[in-house]
Amino acid sequence: MYKIEFIKMNLSAYLFAGIFLLLTISTSAQETTYQLENGMSVILKESHSSPMVTSMVFVKSGSKYESEYENGITHFLEHLLFDGTSNKSREDIDGSIRDLGGYINAFTRKDMTAYLVLLPKQYIDFGMTIQADMLFNSTIPEEELPKERKVVIEEIKRGKDSPGYAAENFNIAMTLGATEYSRPVLGYKAFIENISRGAIVDYYKKYYRPENMTLLIIGDFKSDQMKKTVENIFGSVNPPVDSSVVAKTTDSHTYQALSGQVILDTVANVQSTYIDFSIDAPVYSDEDYIPLDLLCMYYSMDEISPLMKALKGGADPLATEASISLSMYEDFSRINISVISDKAENKDAIITVVKDFFKTAHTQQADIEALNGIKISEKTDNIYLAEKLHYLGFMVGPTMMTAGYDFVQTYSEKLNATTWEQAKAVAKKYLYKPNYIATTVRPALETEQAYQPYEMDETTIKEFFDTAQFNNEATPFATLTYPSTESVSFQLTDNSTYHSEKFDNGMTLIIKSNPSSRVFAMNVIGKNRTTNEPEDKAGITDFINRLLEKGTATRNAMELSRDLSKIGANVTLYDNPWIPYDDRYTSRSFSFMKFETIDDYAEKGFHLFADMVLLPAFNSDEVENIRRSMLGTIGRNAVSPKKQALKLFYETLCTKEYAKPIMGTSASIASITEADLQAYHARYYAPDNMIISIVTNKPVEEVRAWAYQRFGRLAPTKAEYYSAKRPEPIFETKAVHKELDKEQIQIYIGSIMPGANHPDAATIRIATSILSTRLYLNLREKQGLAYSVGAGTRFENEFGIGYSVIGTQSENYQKAVDGILLEIDKLKLDGPTEDELNVAKNSVWGRLMSAKLSSINQAYYLGLDDFFGRSVGYDQTYLDKLAEITIEDIRRVAASYFKTDGYVIATAGKKL
Repeated sequence: MYKIEFIKMNLSAYLFAGIFLLLTISTSAQETTYQLENGMSVILKESHSSPMVTSMVFVKSGSKYESEYENGITHFLEHLLFDGTSNKSREDIDGSIRDLGGYINAFTRKDMTAYLVLLPKQYIDFGMTIQADMLFNSTIPEEELPKERKVVIEEIKRGKDSPGYAAENFNIAMTLGATEYSRPVLGYKAFIENISRGAIVDYYKKYYRPENMTLLIIGDFKSDQMKKTVENIFGSVNPPVDSSVVAKTTDSHTYQALSGQVILDTVANVQSTYIDFSIDAPVYSDEDYIPLDLLCMYYSMDEISPLMKALKGGADPLATEASISLSMYEDFSRINISVISDKAENKDAIITVVKDFFKTAHTQQADIEALNGIKISEKTDNIYLAEKLHYLGFMVGPTMMTAGYDFVQTYSEKLNATTWEQAKAVAKKYLYKPNYIATTVRPALETEQAYQPYEMDETTIKEFFDTAQFNNEATPFATLTYPSTESVSFQLTDNSTYHSEKFDNGMTLIIKSNPSSRVFAMNVIGKNRTTNEPEDKAGITDFINRLLEKGTATRNAMELSRDLSKIGANVTLYDNPWIPYDDRYTSRSFSFMKFETIDDYAEKGFHLFADMVLLPAFNSDEVENIRRSMLGTIGRNAVSPKKQALKLFYETLCTKEYAKPIMGTSASIASITEADLQAYHARYYAPDNMIISIVTNKPVEEVRAWAYQRFGRLAPTKAEYYSAKRPEPIFETKAVHKELDKEQIQIYIGSIMPGANHPDAATIRIATSILSTRLYLNLREKQGLAYSVGAGTRFENEFGIGYSVIGTQSENYQKAVDGILLEIDKLKLDGPTEDELNVAKNSVWGRLMSAKLSSINQAYYLGLDDFFGRSVGYDQTYLDKLAEITIEDIRRVAASYFKTDGYVIATAGKKL
């Protein structure tokens, strides 16, 4: 078995290099597209912004291509490909990538599956070899099936526990039921429980062939050399031709366009009312597609669109959430209008608004500046994404696999050439007398029968697999030679200039000037968030942040939206509940405000964002609209096991001042007045409570002058600010639970740790990483108890919070709790192995460096370091600390801080 030998000196060499991951940004990227002799399509996109490379393999395989008795097989197979090859064990696949400071993952959609690695450039050939091994040499071991069945079933149950699951399920069943896109990606419990290994192997042979794949490589490489690497790794793959296992590449039936107008109503176990229109639209290759896409983007702009204003504007808005978008499929497209309301009685009025929009969309005159802003944003978004490597792949991959890479390459140019007159013409063609299916789902009353999503019949599926004949041979057909992973020496020059100072009014300014960067990124931190909020006004900071994009003293909401779009700006002020995992930046410790534009608009963007931060309008109507939206989200969160368990965990473990929910409560948000908002904004976002960090290509002196002009001259409030205090220690087990009628129970177990600047903080981070890996390997990969399980640490200045988390079926509750506590005790008693320690060090550093790929995240982390009292250049200090950690250090901190005799266990969901 191949094994990576860890050399301690290599860690230091690699980690030191990691400090300079983002020293140059280049927007001019050489692109090469070609095809290997075996049929694999290859796209090489040079991006020398960092010494990192991502390799993504897209397989034309998804639930769209499955039969009735295969639904869920693509996603199940995606899991199984991580379980071992003819060359690598399951542990080797994941561990070897993390040991090199890399990232490996995969995801499945309805029409594609993607496999990715992200690594320092000197290791990308190793990562690509891992990919090829997984894709062509997986053994699909029989002994792994029971565990993976459990894991996927837990993933299915987790999806069912989402607040809008029933509404989404009903909408897809009704609007896409006549197409091959109606099948759920995860499949059904009965199918996952009964599918045979032979069926999986046959499906694997059909679709996992080079001619059915596209390889996209983005990063710091030379195309001529990368071509040789691709040929060496993927070019030699030539699976045998077998006519009995030909992949299905087109629909088995011709798409039938929607005809007429149908509205279907039901009631379900939901908290809000959902109204969704699915409107027939032209296929992506039609000349009408891009004008229609422009139309949808324009009408999706909250402050500009007549549709959005009619739905979400005014003193008593009809909806809390609304959107319009164009969805691309292989043979058709759909315009989707989705609306969520917290008032079921608004349903008919919402439908009327949408129908009125159909009649008038082609008559509306566009705000030309806002329209041009959409086109500018398309270009700037490409620049932002180019910094993030694998995120660019996430965004373009699905479109590329449906419409082809030529469509991706020419889209921006075609969009820029599209006029509003063309958009109006397609509006009349497709919206004036539209063909659609609409669904409405409102909360079921106690006397009503709630809609129950379809479940596959277990008897039928079991009989099918009992009688069907399959080929059980998963024969490897790629001959691979794994490259050496000894550290490669290379020199990087940091061309950046750093500046850090504290103005006389108490505000901290940090500037990183990099002449090669094209992005102007600015982050604002408000210090000590929840501890400074009044006890009965929890969530007021979040409320204020949401209002910052709704107008300033000199611009109303429409004008602000227009001006932001004119410079292609991205603004992030709060956690988006519809985007998973982006809440990692959201903290009770501080608030953040992120702003990015490109260098051409740096000064204009800076002053525009300064207006937003310092001069919010607090318009009465906007205040009420934000309040309704927040209350709607709080209501949906009230039935989320994860959200409720985490809320209970903080309330039980921490002081009441710190534990206040970031978004507040229904009562606190309802009580906040316009005067409260204005007064708290003046106090909280005062200069002596802010940290501003900027990453730019502009000279330090120039940017510093802008900052001093807008922020440096402000008078300090001299208010008394409070920092989070260390909670009282816990000497016994404290258990809290909220019962919810859900598929799963969410479990948080944890205790108080030392603070961010404690000498043991870095060691605790590594120990937590080791514990998280063990939980993943033992509770998920061996026992199949959960789809998501792990451990983490959140640091404050004076304390930290260590936790383990798992979501599982209620019958697994005790086994999951015992399993977590056992792994903690084993780490305390035995400590880690040398390999575990080395992998954890590289993994922790690699994750941090991956997070700093973009300029906006560099700005965020510069501010975060200052908040924790760390000087510019702390990365080097952190690197040195990681290199010094020993096995005994891990055992010592685990024994001291990882509690199994006094801890909080918070749960939410169905508990037996």
